[in-house]
Amino acid sequence: MSLASYPAVTVTAVAMSQERNDLRDIARVQWADPHGGLEDSSIDDIIRWLDHRAGIAYVANPDGSRGPRIRVVGASPQRYIRSNPDDEAADALLRLPRLDAVVLPDRSRARRAARQPGWRWSVGRRARPAM
Repeated sequence: MSLASYPAVTVTAVAMSQERNDLRDIARVQWADPHGGLEDSSIDDIIRWLDHRAGIAYVANPDGSRGPRIRVVGASPQRYIRSNPDDEAADALLRLPRLDAVVLPDRSRARRAARQPGWRWSVGRRARPAM
């Protein structure tokens, strides 16, 4: 499902784009829908969803209850999310568990492997073993 399917979600974990612990470095968030299913979205998707008032996001407390509301702050293109308007260092988003960094597959290596001798290309550009 997507964010657009829900009026409210609870953010349960964040992935940082760098090694810093800054709200501006949040790259992805994991969120739970009202039925308990977990999904993840890019920070751009979350900001767009909140900006269009399509829904409300909350931070998950360690005990599983709903915590403070998340808001979008900053000026474009430096927009980011936060839950504490007074103290950025004490923001509840920074206390959430961290998601592992997403490692994208090396598609160029997979393409090179498919073009090794012993493979031939059909009209549809799919590699298959030569017989």
